[in-house]
Amino acid sequence: MGEKSLVYEDMQAATGLTITYTPRGDGSVLLEAVGGLKTQAAFGKSRLDEAHILYMEATELLRSRAKIHQTHEQIWEAVATLFAMFRGEKVPSAAIAAASAPRVGSSAGAPVNKPIDIDGVMYDRLLVKTRLISIADTDILPIIKEYAGPHLRPGDMLFVSEKALTITQGRVVDMSTIQPGRLAYLFARNVQNNFGSADFHGFGHGTPLAMQLFIEEAGYPRAIFAAAIAAITRPLGIRGAFYYLCGKSAKSVDLPMSFLILEYAHAAKLAPKNASSEARRIKAKLGCETFILDANYRGAFTLGKSTRSISESFIGKLFRDNPMGQSDEMTPFCIVRKTS
Repeated sequence: MGEKSLVYEDMQAATGLTITYTPRGDGSVLLEAVGGLKTQAAFGKSRLDEAHILYMEATELLRSRAKIHQTHEQIWEAVATLFAMFRGEKVPSAAIAAASAPRVGSSAGAPVNKPIDIDGVMYDRLLVKTRLISIADTDILPIIKEYAGPHLRPGDMLFVSEKALTITQGRVVDMSTIQPGRLAYLFARNVQNNFGSADFHGFGHGTPLAMQLFIEEAGYPRAIFAAAIAAITRPLGIRGAFYYLCGKSAKSVDLPMSFLILEYAHAAKLAPKNASSEARRIKAKLGCETFILDANYRGAFTLGKSTRSISESFIGKLFRDNPMGQSDEMTPFCIVRKTS
């Protein structure tokens, strides 16, 4: 995107709001949401990543709330809450919940099926919608039992979003607590997320904020070693060495955690701890093979498995279109069932 003035008014008629992004002479940026009322957030030069994230989240929020036909007043409340969070205000959880989109999650509701053909074999992928999983939840198992349990059959495979497990383990980090170091700034410059272009799909680790968490998760010696190897192998056409050497746990770091779920709009997530142990624990209680899944538009991989008999290649094919979503779908569990 570069530091240039932006005006987002595509949803003005539907929401009553325009989002503006205005760089200032001192290198800082001012974001405003303007309609009948106005709210703003200012970011110093060292916080431009947060300014970029807020701009993307605010514009996405307008589109999503217009899609569900919320009133201008409801949309304003959500946008004002989002801006307050990025200003560093301590917004009460009740106020965030009040400004959030309506949520429907019932154990009695039928999962949405998104079947897929893998090498001539059909599989049902039953997406299980839940209530919001919050940091007040300290165990993923009761939630799985309530929402996915009634739909499980013998022979099913259960895939659990690593985000859901991460939340219940308390491994959620507010952006304001992250202090990027020089190494994070250096490494982040080498991550292409195509921000500001039509190919942008997410920030990934292309911000110093996210890269700082990535380095901490991998460990400084491992991250430096991986970067050195990547610098040697990339000119030879070998890509991905940095992520491979740093490991899945570091790769699973994500920031922002969500574009549309207000509770996590100003948060990052770390990888879940003891993912394979958790998968085995869930299997022991529910009787189905269980996998802790990290999936996005780039692909899918597991952080933990209850069995090694299911290959990563197969799982990559199974979730190649990321059916569980990355936004406010709130379908953290997927039951996979062979149908032919």
